[in-house]
Order: sequence, then C-alpha cells, then structure tokens
Amino acid sequence: MGNKVQKSPFDQKILDKLVEETGLEREVIIAWRKQFLLACPSGKMGRKDFYKFYRSLRVESDDKVKEIANFVFTAFDRDSNGKIDFTEFLCGYAITSLGTMRQKLDYVFSIYDKDKNNSIDRKEMIGVISAMYDLLGKSKSDYAPERCVEDIFSLIDVNKDRTLTKDEFIEGVMKNPYLSDIISPFNE
Repeated sequence: MGNKVQKSPFDQKILDKLVEETGLEREVIIAWRKQFLLACPSGKMGRKDFYKFYRSLRVESDDKVKEIANFVFTAFDRDSNGKIDFTEFLCGYAITSLGTMRQKLDYVFSIYDKDKNNSIDRKEMIGVISAMYDLLGKSKSDYAPERCVEDIFSLIDVNKDRTLTKDEFIEGVMKNPYLSDIISPFNE
C-alpha cells in the first residue's frame, strides 16, 4: 500500500514550468520524477524520507549528516508544510547543483534563517556552521564556529546591526568569494 508508485501522468503545465525554472531538459525532469516517486511513492517527502535520500548521497557518518540534512530540508520546503513535493525538490536540487552563485546563496540564506524572519543572527549562523564543521570533520578548536561567525559578521554586516539581511549576506559573500567555502553546504 505505502510502496505504490504514483502512476499519474506528468501534468504538461507543471513540466513546462519546471523546464523554464530549472533549465533542465524535459527528459531529465521526467527521469528525476521517476526516481523521486520510486523513493517516495506518495509524491511528498517528509524529513525522514529526505534524510534517507540525502544520507545516500553522502559518505560521512549518520550523526554528521543528520543536522545538515535538516537544514537543507527546511530550505527545500518552500511552503513550510513539512513535506517536499517533486517541484520543491527539483527546483532546490537545480539551484543548489546547477544554479548561479547568487541563486545558491539565496538558498543558503534560507538555510541559515531558521526562524524565517528574513535575517540571520549570530546564533542561527553558529548553529549551521557548527553542523557543517561536524559534517566535514573540521576541528572546532582550530577555528571555533563562534570566531568564524564573528569574522563573517565583521566583513559583511554592513550596517553593524548584528544581523544580516538577505542582501547583506548575498552581496557580502559575492564580494568575498572565499566565504562560500565556509558557509555553503552546496559547494562541491
């Protein structure tokens, strides 16, 4: 019952929209949809299913992947309903894998902005950077996440209000590209 793959035909309007939004070819989108429905027959992927999927893409241990997977899930779940449908998944995948630097940073901003108030405070950034350190096996004693965040804020918090707007974040990282290696889970 739970393992039935949704066999409904792909709505052409949705397919056309995905081609336009992602820049992917129709055949590629159809193949991704087939794989998505094999992994998630209901067509909606919750955190648990997403974690299993994300885990299959990473070589690190479970405990290291789990927190980053949660941050990525939150970013992909654009309507904040606790589920990722195929459109959310594919758009998130396309942006984080194939998008421009600006598009990727827009997604990264949504990962850091955990309370969805359109700004990032130090606590939010420390949480994500700490999880990324764990994922990458980076020593927190060499360059503590708190110190890293202080350095980032000193570089890109233009108005010095101790929070980063989306514009400050994106423009700051674009002007200091080495920061993208520190702050983004989507770098190769």
